[in-house]
Amino acid sequence: MTEFSKNLQALRKEKKVTQEQLAGHLGVSAQAVSKWENGNYPESDLLPAIADFFGVSIDYLYGRDQREKTIEQAVFDAVHECCSVEYERTGSSEAHNDFARLIRNLQWAIQTGSWVNNTGFTEPPYDIKEYPKMSSAVYDNVLFTYMGLREDNNFSLFLQSPDGKAVFEDLLKDTGRLAGLFGILSDRDKLAIITYLYTLKNGEFAGADQVAHATGINLDKVKKVLSELTESVGDPHLAAPFRYVKVINGDKPDKVYGTEPTLGGLFMGLMMIAREYTEPPMVFRMNINCRTKSWIDRNKLKKE
Repeated sequence: MTEFSKNLQALRKEKKVTQEQLAGHLGVSAQAVSKWENGNYPESDLLPAIADFFGVSIDYLYGRDQREKTIEQAVFDAVHECCSVEYERTGSSEAHNDFARLIRNLQWAIQTGSWVNNTGFTEPPYDIKEYPKMSSAVYDNVLFTYMGLREDNNFSLFLQSPDGKAVFEDLLKDTGRLAGLFGILSDRDKLAIITYLYTLKNGEFAGADQVAHATGINLDKVKKVLSELTESVGDPHLAAPFRYVKVINGDKPDKVYGTEPTLGGLFMGLMMIAREYTEPPMVFRMNINCRTKSWIDRNKLKKE
């Protein structure tokens, strides 16, 4: 077998197409494809079509070039290299500023690349807080992307609702934990207690008396709220945003409280989105609305 034959056969099997299917796409016989995979070569005018079908270069077919990267692999390589180089430069993994800048640029490329009138990438705007709040949104019947463009709303959101799935409708059917969380967040004292808990670092815990002293809230209410947070937000048996450990102190063990650090980012995201929703941007740098459906389908709500 020639290098061309081996590469052609490997690409065909990787793509899970038969010789007949490849032949049909190229407008030749299955026997011709069989001959190519056993040492013969196709006519030169067929080479571009073969290369395009498999997403490789003609040189790759002949073993003279590496396979072209997919866009996903190219993004992975760029992100991985950015992280590696930044770590080598700073010696720290606590603050990836270069990485964050790259991710923001990639998100902006997705936002602006969806507009057919754009012809090239430009740096995303990053306005100071004193300017009118600006954002970008792109949405249709399947996806919704939103990106804040001011320093105090610097976040990005991507939602996907596959056709036929009641993704958004299901959000409104939760009358238990979700309603309980919003009830907690609507109480200023409870929100103050949550805020204090998030001042604790990973592995730090505080007792109810310490929380009461720091927040100025009645100790009995603090104890009640801490118990509510650990029992009704999340699943205490699996994963929960708030947790406690028992500390042996004389005959009666005390509880000290902390947070699950990984889920803290979700809380910050929740509060960021809530503020954006209640204080909408004054300007949209780019707003592409191709959605024809309502956000909530009444028929899907009635099924249960």
